[in-house]
Amino acid sequence: MRRVFVKGLLTIFLMIFTLAVIFPFLWMIMLSFKDNASILANPYGLPTSPQWENFVKLFADPQIRFHRYIWNTVVVTLSAITLTVTLSSLGGYGFGRKRYAFRYREWIFGILLFSLMLPMQATYIPQFMLMSTYNLLNTRLALVLLYTAYQITVSTYLLKTYYSQLPEELEESARIDGAGDFTIFLRIMMPLTKPILTSVILLNFLHNWNELLLAITIVTDPALRTLPVAMMNFVGESASNYAMAAAAIVVGMIPILLLYILFADRFVKGLTAGAVKG
Repeated sequence: MRRVFVKGLLTIFLMIFTLAVIFPFLWMIMLSFKDNASILANPYGLPTSPQWENFVKLFADPQIRFHRYIWNTVVVTLSAITLTVTLSSLGGYGFGRKRYAFRYREWIFGILLFSLMLPMQATYIPQFMLMSTYNLLNTRLALVLLYTAYQITVSTYLLKTYYSQLPEELEESARIDGAGDFTIFLRIMMPLTKPILTSVILLNFLHNWNELLLAITIVTDPALRTLPVAMMNFVGESASNYAMAAAAIVVGMIPILLLYILFADRFVKGLTAGAVKG
């Protein structure tokens, strides 16, 4: 009887928790199909007649330039992911394989992990000054470099723990066949890391796609704004268009939802393997 009670209580708790997580998404979708007056009059009411004009205006209005913001976000996100995956794969391979062991390697890796303890906000001023020194303010390249710097440590850690568990015999057999170090890394070891690479790519995509503070600090040129900054601009002190903001948020959620729906299993398996092994 007690076990049934505990199980029922746990089920109720999980249902409430699930509802609390899903409700904001459903509410935002509902708001995106209402006009601004309806939202202000009854923000929690269902739309009497769905308003598709919000989505049409996002892409059709030349003053909003929403397609430009999407393009900027896609370029910055994919560029940062490519750079992060490339560098963290090389770093994880070097830190994770016995062949490349050197003195103080673990100390250096520990210092690298220590950087995770620093709050991101504490580095904004030095990073702004650094980008200003190299004339990189108001450029996509600045965001690409900074996003890579933030994500490379976690990505390297996950890949390092995964690489460290791969059999040494794989490399030895390849060297007997005459393969060089880079060939072994690129053609033998890298393909084996697909599960953890999927997790790394998804984590990087989630961060880069949604990042706001750096984007609004480093880039002030309206033509180079990313999606999160564009969404914020729909709500201001003097006037707010909540319907357009909700529509923009819904459009911004679509790529993330699609990726998690398609790769949810691989993401969980890869992240678990990369975090637990070693």
